[in-house]
Amino acid sequence: MTPRRRAQTDLAPGPSAPARARAFLAETCRRWHAEDFVTDAALVVSELVTNAVRHAGTELRLSLELRAGALTVSVRDHGPGLPRLIPPAERGFGGQGLAIVVRLAQAWGVVVEDDGAKAVWCRLGPRAAVPAGAGPQGPPWKGEQDVWSV
Repeated sequence: MTPRRRAQTDLAPGPSAPARARAFLAETCRRWHAEDFVTDAALVVSELVTNAVRHAGTELRLSLELRAGALTVSVRDHGPGLPRLIPPAERGFGGQGLAIVVRLAQAWGVVVEDDGAKAVWCRLGPRAAVPAGAGPQGPPWKGEQDVWSV
């Protein structure tokens, strides 16, 4: 049985937060010998942290958990409202973030906490080797979504 590993970092909202979050992810995955997650997780971390900076503007916490061959990424903030997946026909510039997360994740959701904070999370599997030119297969939307309160 693979041990569960956890790491987290607090980030100030601002233009450098996504880059600092990606650096934390890369270093953590390197220490955990989990480099197969970095490509997809870096994109997900960028999108979730950027959304938190843009829409919440509060201090945020990036949490990573490696367990049972999956990496769970969570970004917690104190901003109002819940994220929503924008239908493709309604997306303008900057409306791709959550759609990218949904595309890459095995599952995703939002936890709303008693203090009003929320954490948007997703679970990723390691990136499978894809032959050159094969491109993504399957439907454009996959994964499961959960929203609940604690």
